[in-house]
Amino acid sequence: MNARSLGMDAVNVGSEYQGNMTQDQYQDYDAVEAAAAADSLAGEPLASDLHASYGHSDPHHGVVLGDILRSAREASNLSLEHVADITRVRRSYLEAFETGALDLMPARPFAIGYVKAYAKALGLDEETMADLLKRDLADPAPTLRAPIGAAMDEVQPSYGRYVAGAIVVVGAVIIWNVLQRQPELFKAREETPTVTTQGWSQGVPVVRDGVVYVSKPGAPPMDQDVPVPYVTPGLEVGFAEIEAEKARNGTGAASPSDSLQMRKAFNPKGAVFGAPPEQSSVVIQAKRSVNLVLRSNEGQVYFARQLGAGESYRVPNATAVPMLVDVSDATAFEVYYDGEYAGGLEGNTTPTARINARAQQTAKLMDAQQVEARPVATPRPKIEKPRARPMPTEPIPYQPAQPVQAPPAQQPADQTIPY
Repeated sequence: MNARSLGMDAVNVGSEYQGNMTQDQYQDYDAVEAAAAADSLAGEPLASDLHASYGHSDPHHGVVLGDILRSAREASNLSLEHVADITRVRRSYLEAFETGALDLMPARPFAIGYVKAYAKALGLDEETMADLLKRDLADPAPTLRAPIGAAMDEVQPSYGRYVAGAIVVVGAVIIWNVLQRQPELFKAREETPTVTTQGWSQGVPVVRDGVVYVSKPGAPPMDQDVPVPYVTPGLEVGFAEIEAEKARNGTGAASPSDSLQMRKAFNPKGAVFGAPPEQSSVVIQAKRSVNLVLRSNEGQVYFARQLGAGESYRVPNATAVPMLVDVSDATAFEVYYDGEYAGGLEGNTTPTARINARAQQTAKLMDAQQVEARPVATPRPKIEKPRARPMPTEPIPYQPAQPVQAPPAQQPADQTIPY
């Protein structure tokens, strides 16, 4: 038995089982064919030798498909050039199908189409040959890779943005807490720097008994940015006439000394600290930046803060232990009792009980001064209404407005005039 007879037997077997063979039957068919070839081909090169000559190490790689195609072509007395003309497939591809050279075959979709055309030209079953080729061209298990691309980048969360947002929120909370607890750190200094064109000269310090005495600081200069107030022409003249009219009518304004004692109401211009309103009658308000400490006689501090201009502190009416109000400048505070002005602080360190008592006493004194300073209105003379004359009860005689004169007497005529 030679290779031609083996090819014819393979063709006959393929024709007999075409359309009825399963995948397992194909594998059994390969094993039977390989055993028959090993027993009958004495002295013929084995399939492994054929594959080794073509550069393939797998003895079952492409043996069935290539042998069937080559045997069927030789049985039909067709050359590769003639089959290439019939099928319009390159001769190199047909030779690769017969030899099983997978590296010389075209891409998988084209190879399947070419082998079907080759099988149709030889009268073989197209699908069977295509299945044999697919088995030889089985792709290895694909390697899974992580998805990439712009779409996957959008799906992945951006942790950098979340971290940056969290840092911004935490920073804002910290800054807000610092502003609430220490606002003076972020406030501009109220003291305007002194600008002078005079040159500085080194003076001689006053030293007495080893102590250096310094002079009292002068008043700060006026703000140069404040514009001059606009005065409406003729307005002062009009006010002067109104005041003169009030003076003539006895309802003039109070004297300057009385106007200084006028009570003014408490106007909160900033935060108000201290006791609740129902537990305090006295409020001290800072006119400028000044320190205030509420402590006990033993030195235990209950409240300490640098008050800004307009900020206030409510002094408690009664406390469990004696309290002292310790300030850096007593002249920088105004005291209000029940919402009305009641003077200032006596000193830098004053007990809260004394502040409450003095504020109450000062308020009563100012109220009394206001009552005494009010002008007493001079009562105007009472104007009596005109009395009506009594009506006469007797008949009123007729009196003409003008007396009636008697007619003049007629003089007798000198002659008689006949008619």
